[in-house]
Amino acid sequence: MPLEIELKLAFPEEALPLILRHPLIAAAPRVGEPGVLDNTYFDTPALALKANRIALRLRKQGTETLQTVKSAAESLGGLTQRAEWEQPWRGQFDFSAIDDPKAAALLERLRDDLVPVFNTHFNRDIRRFQPREGACILIMIDTGVVTADARTAVISEVELELAAGETTDLHRLADTLQKDLPLVPEDVSKAERGYGLLPLRR
Repeated sequence: MPLEIELKLAFPEEALPLILRHPLIAAAPRVGEPGVLDNTYFDTPALALKANRIALRLRKQGTETLQTVKSAAESLGGLTQRAEWEQPWRGQFDFSAIDDPKAAALLERLRDDLVPVFNTHFNRDIRRFQPREGACILIMIDTGVVTADARTAVISEVELELAAGETTDLHRLADTLQKDLPLVPEDVSKAERGYGLLPLRR
């Protein structure tokens, strides 16, 4: 089961230039060029996936579209660990690669009821930071919006994703950045923020 481990830090919109100028971030090599990510999240009209703490999205970046499924996760101090399955989109949902039987069965059962429920649109700038031999952290700087039912919320966050190493490497990097920058731990995912913009279901 593929596992995503990341630590998320929020910042005020006006702090973006300061973040990009920080010596550690400025010196970290870019992973590709900054680009726009358009994401559409799906659920049933009754939000059955939300009730089961599963997120399903399609992400378009350039000419490529990816399907991603994420499982339930607990976030504490911005640190999140959760199962994640990502694969190319072939024109219809494909849940055959999901090796969590409960999640796969639920998604298959709900397949015909899935509809778009909200969107995220943001620019992502990725840097690769290697604090020590055998450790690698992707620094992802995201700025944009979440949109649901004509409501919007701003996205301004730094995601530190562990590509190799230990969770202590994430905490050390976060502590270093927080000493110089207005960054605070963010325990609410983009998906949770989108759901929070939807009208209450009764």
